[in-house]
Amino acid sequence: MKRIVITQLAVLSLFFVMTLANEFFDFPHFVLGEAPTTPGQRYGEVILECLIFGSIVGIEYFTIIYLLKRVKILEGLLPICANCHKIRNQDKWDRIEAYFKQYSLIEFTHSICPECKKKLYPELPNVWAHNKKTTAV
Repeated sequence: MKRIVITQLAVLSLFFVMTLANEFFDFPHFVLGEAPTTPGQRYGEVILECLIFGSIVGIEYFTIIYLLKRVKILEGLLPICANCHKIRNQDKWDRIEAYFKQYSLIEFTHSICPECKKKLYPELPNVWAHNKKTTAV
């Protein structure tokens, strides 16, 4: 995440320096051979471009702050029980759902896979299986 912020700041800084250099040295005058702009016009353009630049920096700042609040990165080793799949969190053992709900934005929903359904509920019909219906024409 730091790399993204540094890249954003570098690009915005380069844009700002190029804009100021353009206004102070009047590069279009030299490149296009047009009449030079007056210093008053250039200062007005500098002020306008600084306001635009400040707006862009503000939008970038609030966007990055918003994204940093939303992004939670889980990394490292995660001690998990081989039997019940609870996760050791500090000095206690939490259910995997509780752990991820606390440290991420993950929401869980529960279901039963076909293998467990057969093992746990063999008396139920296989209603989740894909039925292929053939129709006579």
